[in-house]
Amino acid sequence: MTPITPSYSVRDLQRNYRAVVDEAKKRHDAVLLINNSVPEAVVLDVETYNALVSDPYTYDEKRVRTLVREADASVKKGKAKKLKAWSDLDA
Repeated sequence: MTPITPSYSVRDLQRNYRAVVDEAKKRHDAVLLINNSVPEAVVLDVETYNALVSDPYTYDEKRVRTLVREADASVKKGKAKKLKAWSDLDA
């Protein structure tokens, strides 16, 4: 189950900036800003933002799809190895 992302209206941000920022800092996750019932922006704490931008592949959908296709091809060719424990991974 995915946890619910906290959301605030844009007006909440204008009126109570500190509470919105503190929520993002406390959760180390996104806080969604809503304007007229439509998601408009996201507030992140600096630590989370830096982690996201430091890894260019974190949310690269095209790269992930390529990796999945390669993994599927390996399975079909019989090159995949079924692991029973994490210790079965090659070093």
